[in-house]
Amino acid sequence: MSFNSVTFLVFLAVMLLLFWWQSNRRGTRSVILLLGSYLFYGAYESWYLGLILGSTFLDYFCGARIFAAREAGQLGRAKKYLWLSLFGNIGALVFFKITDWVILSLQTWADAAGMQIELWDRSRSLLPPALLDSDTLKIVVPVGISFYTFQTVSYTIDIYRGVLKPARNLRDFALFVAFFPQLVAGPIVRAVEFLPQLELRPRMDRERLHDGIWRISTGLLKKVALADVIGQGLVDPVYAAPEEYAIFVKVLALYAFSFQMYLDFSGYSDVAIGVARLLGFDLPENFRRPYGALSVRDFWRKWHMTLSTWVRDYVFFPLGGSRGTEVKVARNLFVTMIVLGIWHGASILWVGYGVFHSIVMVGERLMDRVFKGEPWAKTPARKLLLWFWTFSFVTFTTIFARARSLDQMIDVLVSYGEQGLDKIDPWALAAFGFAAASHFWPWKITKACRKAVLAMPTWAAGILMGVTAGVVAVLVVGDTPYIYFAF
Repeated sequence: MSFNSVTFLVFLAVMLLLFWWQSNRRGTRSVILLLGSYLFYGAYESWYLGLILGSTFLDYFCGARIFAAREAGQLGRAKKYLWLSLFGNIGALVFFKITDWVILSLQTWADAAGMQIELWDRSRSLLPPALLDSDTLKIVVPVGISFYTFQTVSYTIDIYRGVLKPARNLRDFALFVAFFPQLVAGPIVRAVEFLPQLELRPRMDRERLHDGIWRISTGLLKKVALADVIGQGLVDPVYAAPEEYAIFVKVLALYAFSFQMYLDFSGYSDVAIGVARLLGFDLPENFRRPYGALSVRDFWRKWHMTLSTWVRDYVFFPLGGSRGTEVKVARNLFVTMIVLGIWHGASILWVGYGVFHSIVMVGERLMDRVFKGEPWAKTPARKLLLWFWTFSFVTFTTIFARARSLDQMIDVLVSYGEQGLDKIDPWALAAFGFAAASHFWPWKITKACRKAVLAMPTWAAGILMGVTAGVVAVLVVGDTPYIYFAF
């Protein structure tokens, strides 16, 4: 049940009616949200529910035991339950993420060595057919598993660290894990941010209502009117036949995909935040104009911020962070960025993505040392140069996300033909141009648009939502899932 579907808009309308009808009853409204969230998630594949329920029960149990052990001063016992939580959650994530990659890699090496063995025979697989892709043998990665796994892991770690108390009951914890607005593609929410909101009676006023409508409308339009149009009319044709297009068209497609991915993902986050706001909840922001960054480190402070802060707090800092020698800090950055890359997908391409970003981030630290902490970008010309370098580097590395194989990536980078922009859909070029303009124009323009929506009469805001729904219904063509569903 994707956000960019009429089915979801109907589902949302029903959920809002039921939720606010029972908004004064804490237990009832939580049950409504929980059942609705399971319905939402089960609409993708019913067997997904077994995984999320297993993760929920495991971490609720481990969280309670960790807290009890800490209270009794039994830190060793608490650590055992923490490891149980980590093994269960990360183990499931690793199985779905990298098992297929490992087996296919071993098969490739075996074939290259002339060994006549078949490491995976589908007909004799012990896995249920629902877990296997019908066309390839690849293990299906459940939608959203990377997101809710990181949420539940942070829950048990925070209890072990003593910064969080366990959820009041299983119902509240299950709702934290499965809350449908951000379940399948974030933002990644931590228990310390979400659970306290369950204790408060949800509130709704004119500003929150209009802001929710604003976020949902802009998020949906980012997806269907910009990201999908750019993808279908510009990016997909070039990646499908890179040897047919001129070099400048392929460069344009690289920059276009960076905007497609941003609009697709930030659009999902906008809808998630807006829907949560209509239900009386506040979710963390996930993007802050990332393509305006002046360094790769700054980019990761602005892009998918809830993931960036997660790996910072639970990977980078435990490794030692920025303390110690430059060699140790470089090691910490490499490990963190490779983890971040593999979180997106288990392949040599995603490992390469993490390695490239870590190399540049280490280089940026060394430049800081050379200039002794003084900002190099003191003049507008230098700022422009840093911005162009950062944006171009980030754009180039998106090829690791878009290419389906190493061979395809090489074809995009090396091969070229003679077809020019006349073979590209003009609507895609127009969408790309507007996307770039709206990302870089002064922030006060976006603020003025939002302020206008907040100030308009509620009936006009309702019409805006209706028009958005109509545009979505007209523009959605075929199955266009969100890009981050694959992660």
